Amino acid sequence: MKLIRLGKDCSLLFALVSVGVVSGCAHYEANNGRGNIPGYYIRYEMQEADRAVDAARQAGKDKTCPVEFKAAEDAKNKAYDVFRACHTEEGAALAKQATAQANALCPPQPPQAAAPAEAPLAAVPVTEPTPETMKYCTSLGIEYDINKADIRPQYHDEIAKVGDFMKKYPTTTAVIEGYADEVGSDAYNQQLSQQRAEGVVKYLEDNFGIAPSRLSAKGYGKGKPVADNATDAGKQKNRRIVAIIDCAVDLKEIAPPPERLCVNLNVQFASGSARIEPRYYDQLNSVGDYMKKYPTTTAIIEGHTDSVGTMEQNMLLSQQRADSVVTYLTEKFGIEGSRLTAKGYGPTRRLAYNTTAEGRQKNRRINAIIDCVVTK
Repeated sequence: MKLIRLGKDCSLLFALVSVGVVSGCAHYEANNGRGNIPGYYIRYEMQEADRAVDAARQAGKDKTCPVEFKAAEDAKNKAYDVFRACHTEEGAALAKQATAQANALCPPQPPQAAAPAEAPLAAVPVTEPTPETMKYCTSLGIEYDINKADIRPQYHDEIAKVGDFMKKYPTTTAVIEGYADEVGSDAYNQQLSQQRAEGVVKYLEDNFGIAPSRLSAKGYGKGKPVADNATDAGKQKNRRIVAIIDCAVDLKEIAPPPERLCVNLNVQFASGSARIEPRYYDQLNSVGDYMKKYPTTTAIIEGHTDSVGTMEQNMLLSQQRADSVVTYLTEKFGIEGSRLTAKGYGPTRRLAYNTTAEGRQKNRRINAIIDCVVTK
């Protein structure tokens, strides 16, 4: 009996509402019947919530943020339930909240901060072999007087090692590095080491006809000492010249260099693999043949990667690739394990930026650093 009476009361209410609208109430609009509310008119807040939820659905927000969309839709349905229970003002207030909820769905995300640019490339050590070439490094046994850059005549034969080699191989280039001990200021030693390097370059140009474009001088001051500056003998060792010769020639053709030979092996690996493909055997064979010919040589095989993947993965992969080359040389050429060392550097010694395919290719490399202690 009470339910019948309630239904009559609500019908009466909706009828009165209709009359109110006819009389000019601004809070009502024509009822589209979607909320199962009887009467010709309905509070506009109810259908405004319907429109907001429909607009969100059409905008695809039911897919973009489905949980939040369902919450807004449920809020709208609850508002209708309350309104149908004759709680007109409460239902309208809940519908207004549902509208705000639907309109606020899936707010645009703040723009993602651009990925930080790669740090500037560190200066590549001049001894790093460039692709398709090799470098050998030799310390010239030139002793300088304190505070002097003059080359004494007894050391001309030392410079001839470089001059004769560069004349024999006219495609080679060289960087002449000058060093000083630590006596004096940093600025003074920098200037003095540069003068010493330039003196050797000039001697090579004047006496061996080496074109200036094939030679450059670089002073490092007291940097990179090879001995303790606490003794006179140590200071003398640190006042030195090093020649870094870039050789685009076949390793087999080179007479044994005096000190160190650095070779870039153009060995490519499949992604995530350390297996050496047969097409690269010839390059490895050149190293093996050289080390067999000069049995006092030793070598460090360096593995390098690009930055794709985690640091841990790349360090492991570069080590595995270097190990593969060492295994190949020991098994095929019978080189003792004590003469070969594998070292993986991962992405820590990049030659180029990893933002391009070309740069990543340059960074994925194998270097053979051969110490040549050869009896003359």
